[in-house]
Amino acid sequence: MKKWSLVLLITLCTVFSAYGQTKRDDIIKLLDMTGTKSQFTQMIDLMLADMQSTTPAPDEFWTKFKAGLKAESFIEMLIPIYDKYLSHDDIKKMIQFYESPVGKKLVSITPQLTQDSYSVGEKWGQKLAADIIKELGKQGY
Repeated sequence: MKKWSLVLLITLCTVFSAYGQTKRDDIIKLLDMTGTKSQFTQMIDLMLADMQSTTPAPDEFWTKFKAGLKAESFIEMLIPIYDKYLSHDDIKKMIQFYESPVGKKLVSITPQLTQDSYSVGEKWGQKLAADIIKELGKQGY
């Protein structure tokens, strides 16, 4: 009897812990699986490089500014946004996708996709700005 009681207790704990996963927990899991923290760090590095080249400020400012940009704080700000637009079922399905081979591949190449996209966008913006300046120059500006 004691043996069956123990088996039943272990089974119930396992079942309830699986169902006890909250939407917030699953959002955090999804953000972790998708590499949001490392993407945030990469985005900050790119953004700061641009900001430092266009915004004059002492090095100490940039050091303190970067130190204040915590990935954990950013993730906490993302949770309500995911909660607002995605159902718990949506999030669970996304987790299933990111657990799949193609989902894992997407996560593994996302940093390079981000870097390459940023580079393309930067070049595009520079060309557009140069074209506009050239056109305005022709108009006497």
